[in-house]
Order: sequence, then C-alpha cells, then structure tokens
Amino acid sequence: MRDMNESKTLYFPYKPEVIDYLIPKKRAESEVCEQGLPIPPQELWLGYGKTNQEYLWGKLQIEKMLDIIKASGFSFKKGDRILDFGCGAGRMIRWLKPLSEMCEIWGTDISSEHIYWANQYLKPPFNFATTTTVPHLPFEDRYFSLVYAGSVFTHIDDLADAWLLEMRRIIVPDGRLYITLHDHSSINQLETLEVYKDMWLRKFMNNSKVFSENKENFGMIVNGRGPASQVFYDKEYFTKSVKTIFEVLSVNDGAYGFQTGYLLRRK
Repeated sequence: MRDMNESKTLYFPYKPEVIDYLIPKKRAESEVCEQGLPIPPQELWLGYGKTNQEYLWGKLQIEKMLDIIKASGFSFKKGDRILDFGCGAGRMIRWLKPLSEMCEIWGTDISSEHIYWANQYLKPPFNFATTTTVPHLPFEDRYFSLVYAGSVFTHIDDLADAWLLEMRRIIVPDGRLYITLHDHSSINQLETLEVYKDMWLRKFMNNSKVFSENKENFGMIVNGRGPASQVFYDKEYFTKSVKTIFEVLSVNDGAYGFQTGYLLRRK
C-alpha cells in the first residue's frame, strides 16, 4: 500500500531504489490467457484477484463496456484508435486483441514497472507508454475514437476537470469516453451487499469522518490525496460538471464491479 500523501506524485519510476537497472531482452516463461497472451506476475495485479482466473475477470468488464458502447450506436471500423487510460499490466486491454487486427490500440499508466512489463510481453499487438499525473498525454489532437478508464477517475482528485479536458482533446468528434466512478449506487452496494462486507474500501469509508457525516448529501468526496485517493461523485453533480464538453449517453450501475460506468460522447 503506497503512502496516502501522494498529491505531488508525477509517476512511479521503475526500481526507484537503484541507480542502474536492466530490462532483459528475452521474455521469461509465463502462463497465458485464452487469447494466448502472457499473464503478469501477481505483484503486478494491483489487487485484482488472488488467482489467474480472478485476475482475468477483466474480460467481463471489457465485454460489458463494449455492449454499452454498441448500444449507443457506435461501431468500430478499420483505422480506429483505442486508448486504455490507466492500463496497469494489461488486465483489460488484452481482451481487445480481436480488435487489434483493424485498430491501433494503446495503453498508458503512471507506473513504469507495469508499462515495462506490458511493452515486453503484450507488444505486439498493443502499444504502451508511461505517462504522468500531469493532465497531458503524448498523442495528437483528435487521435482516438474510444478512450476508456476503468477505476482511474476514482483516484483523480483536484485535476479531474483538467483530465476530462485532455480526454476531449485526444478524442475525435463524436468519439466515446467510457469511465467508471464511485457514486451513490456504489456506496449502496458497498454498504448492503454481503460480498463486500469485509472489503477494505467499505472499512475505509466507515473510518472517514468526512465521508460518514456527508455520504447522503455531497457533490464530490475525496478520501486521501493524489493517486492513492478514493473519489466519490454524486451522479447529478458529475453529469452537470461535464455537460459543456461531453454529452452523457448512459449511466450504467454495476458496470465495473460496484462502480458505475459513464459513457460520454465528445461534443
């Protein structure tokens, strides 16, 4: 668990404790998923499961996202570009392999360790780059037809608006942005569903005075700072805050575990 006071973090360097490091030329042997792509070592799973099967549940979240996007009237065509914003070691992006035959697909993350692994084991068919917490991505204007961010804006506090503007910059007209957020639906699920009774986030919320005293009436609540933050939104507050740059096409409870999936279209 990283230090909660990380508001000044720009990115997480690879092996920050050493001056020199080596990226091996040869890949190590590893198990593969049904797509034939290597599965990362467990220390790169970011808490998503304790077994390979649980880690690979990203397939279900990608399938749900693609269904939501399709329902909005969007379909992929040859030459489209897709960005997984906050890709980790490729838990979700790997399930887009069938689309890689006609689309250019990128993943970015602020963790160099995850990006080094992804570049070594998942490229091709995908492309990866380490980025920072500064609201800028190294892509041209109107580059992507789809940008998605699974449980990323749940960890962006003060710079959320700037990041949404950056998303708008890199998305083509009529392109889609799919993000997952903590909102009142998430809170209700965390507090009432048996499956989440021992989850650390539920305990984390209950131990926050700001959260416990305001959870029924808030626009946005932030617990912790920087990349370690846990950010909650009121649905009406969030949709109002983005309406000048995005059209909200759909709001989908439980699209990403207990998180809500918001599908936005660039105006």
